[in-house]
Amino acid sequence: MKHSLLVGLAVATLLSGCAGGRAAPLAIGVRTANDHAPFYLADKLGYYAQAGLQANVRVIPSNTEIVEAARRGDLQMGAIPVSTAIAAIANGVPIVIVAMTGRGSDGLLVRADGNIDGVAALRGKKVGTIRGSILDVLLRQSLRKAGLDPECDLTLLYFGQLGDMIAALKTGQIDATSNTEPFMTQAEREGWARILQYYTQDWPDHPCCVVFVRRDLARRQPDLVRKALRVHVQAVEYANLHPAETARTIAEVMGGADPAIIEASLARDKMRIDYHLDAGEIGRMAQEMYDLGLIEHLPTVDEMVDSQYLEWAAG
Repeated sequence: MKHSLLVGLAVATLLSGCAGGRAAPLAIGVRTANDHAPFYLADKLGYYAQAGLQANVRVIPSNTEIVEAARRGDLQMGAIPVSTAIAAIANGVPIVIVAMTGRGSDGLLVRADGNIDGVAALRGKKVGTIRGSILDVLLRQSLRKAGLDPECDLTLLYFGQLGDMIAALKTGQIDATSNTEPFMTQAEREGWARILQYYTQDWPDHPCCVVFVRRDLARRQPDLVRKALRVHVQAVEYANLHPAETARTIAEVMGGADPAIIEASLARDKMRIDYHLDAGEIGRMAQEMYDLGLIEHLPTVDEMVDSQYLEWAAG
């Protein structure tokens, strides 16, 4: 991985100007996730430099840190779960969704030695999730579709990290967890867990992570946003054509992950790295969050999404 792929925030570096008339850095915040791979690849393969962009791709520990850095202006672009982006916009963070970076990848994981044979069998069980996350929204939707009331028919236990839910499931503290790839494939390959279903069964090809930019950047430098999204489109296409290399790159960023497991988790029946943006899906997700009481204000689609830059980049 190139040295420009850094961990944490160093605001002075992000905001410093450059001599010789070069553009100021484009600070991009991402996390360790399968569908953030296009940003790792674009950095590693030199796509930003080829497009004339001085981009600084930064792996940041949490979605909250990415959102707060974007609010302050320390980040101009990034990738976060769609639910996180919607909640940020509803709370006044000046960002707008401009592309997708992944679909699917989320689902329900249960112990292999249990007798849970479907979502309806979760009645009376303990299920781990992360409150307000996309894992929570999709879990509740699938529970309702199976005829279960999430608040009455089972016990939802809230965790802060994906790994903590995996550990709780492995030790029998919970009966199921709403989780994501590559962690579900890894647990199943280890033999102690079983993937009960992916949420794409109830919401086909559901949006997972989105690409955002700060609204002031889009307003002042629309050509920069177009160029950055053209790089994103190029990197998404590369990722889909080279799954083994993509898996190795993700493993490098995750630090010690098994590339073979990650490649298996990239299978099309599990998830899809994708840039295509459907504003209607974003509106649907926002409505789900509003109905669940996860956001107090329901933003309009125009407040959340601006697809003009991606249309240019993809075209």
